Amino acid sequence: MSARRLMLHSGLALAAAALAGAGVSPLPPVIAAEAELIHSSSVRYRCPGGERVEATYFRLRDRSLAFVRLKLPDGRLLTLPQLASASGARFSADRDVTWWIKGQTGFLQQRDSRGEWQVSLRSCDSAS
Repeated sequence: MSARRLMLHSGLALAAAALAGAGVSPLPPVIAAEAELIHSSSVRYRCPGGERVEATYFRLRDRSLAFVRLKLPDGRLLTLPQLASASGARFSADRDVTWWIKGQTGFLQQRDSRGEWQVSLRSCDSAS
């Protein structure tokens, strides 16, 4: 690395350290009372093939965030934020899995090897 480049990297590192040490943050602090977590409900879904999905729904008291904690039939545990949906509710990190619910029914979409969304569990009815 050239001396000029080394000085530039060192200067950037020092500036970052100074800002961190000074307590400068681009985000305002979160007040604990505003971030209170509410457990909305726990639902067990039974799919036509016998698969079961366990969903626990949460939201923040100020309703700024809602999410679901899923236990899938293969044992995976996923936490997915709620996203805008025209009808029902959609939970996804828009990566590999999306959980949709409408009324008492849910279905799961997963990306295939080409990256296309495919329904992997459909018509899963709430059992509780």
